[in-house]
Amino acid sequence: MPTITLQLGQCGNQLGCSFFNTLATEFSSHDYGTEAVHEYYRPSPDPNLYTARSVLIDMEPKVVAGARSAAAASGSWWRYPSAGYLVMQSGSGNNWAQGFHGYGPQVHDDAVELVRKEVEQADSLTGFLLLQSMAGGTGAGLGTYVAAALRDEYHSAFIANCCVWPYESGEVIVQPYNTLLTLSHLADVSDGLVLLENEALHRTAAKLYGIARPSFGDMNGIAARALAAALLPSQARGPYAGGAYTPPAPQHQHHHHHPAHGHAAGHGRNSPGSGSTGGGSGVQLPALRRADSSGGRLGGESPGLGSRAGSATPPPASGGGGSGFGVCTAPLAELLTRLCGHPAYRLLTLRSVPQLPPANIDFTTFTWPALTKRLRQMLVTGSVLEEGLDWSITPQSPGSAAAAAAGPGLAGPSVNRALASWLILRGQGAGEVDVGDFADPALTAAWSAEPLAVSYSAGRFGRCAMSACLLSNDRRMQEHAYGMLESRAFVHQYEKYGLSVADFQECFARIEDIAQRYARL
Repeated sequence: MPTITLQLGQCGNQLGCSFFNTLATEFSSHDYGTEAVHEYYRPSPDPNLYTARSVLIDMEPKVVAGARSAAAASGSWWRYPSAGYLVMQSGSGNNWAQGFHGYGPQVHDDAVELVRKEVEQADSLTGFLLLQSMAGGTGAGLGTYVAAALRDEYHSAFIANCCVWPYESGEVIVQPYNTLLTLSHLADVSDGLVLLENEALHRTAAKLYGIARPSFGDMNGIAARALAAALLPSQARGPYAGGAYTPPAPQHQHHHHHPAHGHAAGHGRNSPGSGSTGGGSGVQLPALRRADSSGGRLGGESPGLGSRAGSATPPPASGGGGSGFGVCTAPLAELLTRLCGHPAYRLLTLRSVPQLPPANIDFTTFTWPALTKRLRQMLVTGSVLEEGLDWSITPQSPGSAAAAAAGPGLAGPSVNRALASWLILRGQGAGEVDVGDFADPALTAAWSAEPLAVSYSAGRFGRCAMSACLLSNDRRMQEHAYGMLESRAFVHQYEKYGLSVADFQECFARIEDIAQRYARL
């Protein structure tokens, strides 16, 4: 069931281009199945190309034109929709209020119409993935307005926001305002917010990838790989080696797959991903063949992006008909249902290992115990970096909830706790890895209904023989806008678009409430 991606503002459009290139590389390298490809791409009139299920929005034309040109010049088998974008000639001036209250009502009808046209290209709908920054005016302000508009139009569709948290040092003087205004409003309309920190992405690129002066392109590539690792198909399994445990069926509450306008729910005979070879829906990825009419899986020859999105060299055939892949072909719905079932807890942190330069992959020896040990310590310490972990912190440290429950003691280091986590293992032996340490009750809230879900795929990700990512419902809040508000700094720039000091205070009260909830986990 397809997911439609909305790329909002400069950051969202650049991240989106990296995301679709990363997905294309992985789909070309491994047999995830036709249905998985159709989750993010749809067949186009050109039999040699697929079209990304995406809408691009920015208030300046340059970035959107750059993303579309980059996709066309990549040499890959995908492109953006020919008319699936909305631009104007003047930006939002890094002013959240201008994006939300100024441009939002102006572009509402056009934006909703673009999304409707893309939805009608699908036979059913999982939901929306919104990529945006939290620091500026268009991605943050207008992006938040678009999210609210989607909630009004598509009540039962899932909405996930992947938001880039700004540098602590400050890219924009008013970024604390923009960030907290975005977060407080999205908490009311989004089913889950994946927060990616620029500071952490920069440190990953500099320290672990060895890039002396990381660019936004480098950081977007790292973020896109982490996001793709979570959103590619995987198969449910239990935390212990050889276990046959499968997580129980999720309780979807008010969210269900949303039938697209003008189409019946479910895959039609000639719909993308139906496995049918009849009619126009028989479009295949370039140079790919289906195993047979009953399997309906991508196999054999591949467009072969390899380590570069534009490569035309076919990699070896995946073999085996792709068995073991694609059990969960709509990961967005599963992730949001399992991790964000409680309406008061919507913030998600994404961690992944290994974090190393692509040039080092072929010379690195991978072992599951080493990877999972580091990933668990990242969860315990709250770090998103594999490097510089504090190994003295354990779930039983004096500052942990477990220690507090045992009785009063000396103050100790902060121990991170999650409401729920989803661990995804990819590569050789991923189905048999013992990850029981992630099921430690001290790592999650005692009242969590399903604290840990585990899934796997036998295929490599990013050419690594073994890799893992962990998506957790946890967040330690960063708040430093209160001092600015007390001095009324720059508030007049927001007031002229209808945002008052009282509105600021109401938003900050919501953020304080969210922070306190997570502190009680």
